[in-house]
Amino acid sequence: MHCVKANKVELLHDLSLKFTSSTSTWDGMDDYSTCIEVTVTCVEEKGNERLIGRARLFYLDLAAVFDTNDSVHDLFDIRPETAPFYSALIDPETGDFKSNLEKLLGEYICELNLLIVDRLEILPEFRGKKIGLTCLRWCLQQYARACGVVALKCFPLQFEVAGVSDSMWSREMQLGKLSRDRKRSLAKLKKYYGSLGFKVLSRDDIMVAFAG
Repeated sequence: MHCVKANKVELLHDLSLKFTSSTSTWDGMDDYSTCIEVTVTCVEEKGNERLIGRARLFYLDLAAVFDTNDSVHDLFDIRPETAPFYSALIDPETGDFKSNLEKLLGEYICELNLLIVDRLEILPEFRGKKIGLTCLRWCLQQYARACGVVALKCFPLQFEVAGVSDSMWSREMQLGKLSRDRKRSLAKLKKYYGSLGFKVLSRDDIMVAFAG
């Protein structure tokens, strides 16, 4: 696997967002699937910079796949994080977005590309201040411009299998202190993303928003 990385830093009020993007080569699918890692930092009173949040997104260049007659299914299948979105979003006959997306979103989808929000993590003492939503909104402004749809899988991180993410960061996140009521946590998270215009698409709790 070959990776190409690029860094970009944005200042947002008292926050700093650093974007690191990488593309992977897999069966000739280079440059079609881009992973975007985001770190969110703030400057403390003593002047020290502190990491307070992380996010990860995937940009899928469906338009390029159409131009080269490559497989749309294979593009999604490159990464385990993007694979579940294929059956929810894509018509296997046409390789285009399913028609029910336009009906749900109430918009005509003219762009082919897709942005997937994979993770959004904010440390406990900074939650409840709309920092996560502010960062996500900025990420969408940066990367969703050429996309038809933005999608995410609504999943409360406290129910994630142990060992999936960095252990030191996981301890700081204190996910074990969050509610163990799965139904209530999921409803709260759907409302959270709904405030940015995301709508529930499927029983798998995939949510979508119009990127235009």
